[in-house]
Amino acid sequence: MIKQQFSLAIILIASIFIFSSCNNEPIDTVLAAQLAEYNSNTGAGGGGGTGGNSGTGFFKADFNGQNWVATAASANIYNGKIELVGMKGGQNEGFGFILNGTTAGTYSSSTNLLSFSPANSTDAYIGINPNNANEVAGSVVINGIDTVNHTISGIFNFKGYWSDTTVSNVAPINFTNGVFMNIPYTTTNPVTDTFYAKVDGVEFVENTIDVATTISSGFPDSYSIVASKTNGDRIGISIAQSLPVGTYQFAGAFGQQINSSCLLNNVLYNGDTGSITITSKTATHMEGTFNVIEKNFTTNQTKAVTEGAFSVDLP
Repeated sequence: MIKQQFSLAIILIASIFIFSSCNNEPIDTVLAAQLAEYNSNTGAGGGGGTGGNSGTGFFKADFNGQNWVATAASANIYNGKIELVGMKGGQNEGFGFILNGTTAGTYSSSTNLLSFSPANSTDAYIGINPNNANEVAGSVVINGIDTVNHTISGIFNFKGYWSDTTVSNVAPINFTNGVFMNIPYTTTNPVTDTFYAKVDGVEFVENTIDVATTISSGFPDSYSIVASKTNGDRIGISIAQSLPVGTYQFAGAFGQQINSSCLLNNVLYNGDTGSITITSKTATHMEGTFNVIEKNFTTNQTKAVTEGAFSVDLP
């Protein structure tokens, strides 16, 4: 992707995961103290639901001098990952975590996605310092995993940096005293996106499909569809948002309407010739087919990506 939009919308379509840990794991002393503080400040106890003054589930954090409390929270456990979301209001404001693991423990910002999206924003504060990728900006600690009642609990703290690196006047935010308690989780895959392609006649079997809006100077706003393997191999296509149903020809690596690239065995190839056909398109969904010759413009090596097909929800 030309530019990854770390908005809550993207987090909501990310991969989920299957849990394999003990029931009712004990809550450590830090979490217990924060739960007691939360309950004394809000009067939580009794009642049901998630978020707000609920005795059965809540999600909160402190930042910018305020105590932020989610009005809804949920989690998914699927495909080796933990996805956790706490939201407030109806304008996509909230926290989103994608954790690479399925057990209780500490998940550092250096290898996991920690994010807060302000209301009505296509960008977010993420736990990655753009000027120092090695900085550990914080962590999420999973303390409690109840596999009988399907709930998850823990704490978090991180320093969030603005994801749009072209803007230099947005100060980072420290998110502290984060607590989530008894958040319900599911173990089903909510993503309905599909992707298929062959590379030199061999099926490319992806592990994840990412769909995002991309913005790049000199190019129209586009939809990016990237199929990736865990080994780093990926195939990506980019389609201008304004294009209706129809067939469009690749025009080299710098085509204005459609583009493609793939990374195979750490070698980058760019779309050279071929076509994409948009067979169906609505405001929320797009389907199509494609065939493209990908070329490394340094060595002139090529890869034939054939029988391509996609069906994806649009961000």
